[in-house]
Amino acid sequence: MTEPVLTQSKKQPNPLYGLKLEQLLTEISDQYGWETLSETMNIERFQFHTGLKSTMKWLRNHEWAKDKVEDFYLYVYKNYAWPDDKQLMIPPRDRSSLGEPVSESPAEITELTNFKIEHASDMRGVKKNTQPKNKANDEPAYDPSNPWNK
Repeated sequence: MTEPVLTQSKKQPNPLYGLKLEQLLTEISDQYGWETLSETMNIERFQFHTGLKSTMKWLRNHEWAKDKVEDFYLYVYKNYAWPDDKQLMIPPRDRSSLGEPVSESPAEITELTNFKIEHASDMRGVKKNTQPKNKANDEPAYDPSNPWNK
């Protein structure tokens, strides 16, 4: 029997694949500084940077902020072209087609950068808010006159 020949895909892997959060934060903070990151991504936690480990722990607990940081890394620091709204609804680590970087050097931060980062965050918020709620699992409202909800 002949073995099936595996063709290699020409698709570029996502630059976030295999990249640890610590390395990502170190790279962007060395390039831009914590105060600039705080202003650009509108994340107050970076303004009062208390250490890399505590910041990483905070980002792991706040997915919205981690997504903002990953968007910043991809589209500002690595300088990939900004995706369309459909791609922005997908978390950064799950995006498959990023293309080639526009430039080898990190982009300058402008007002447009701030707008694009917020827009990307808003697009993922729209996706979360449009999912139908399962009313069967919702708890009934608490009634003080009926403490056992019967």
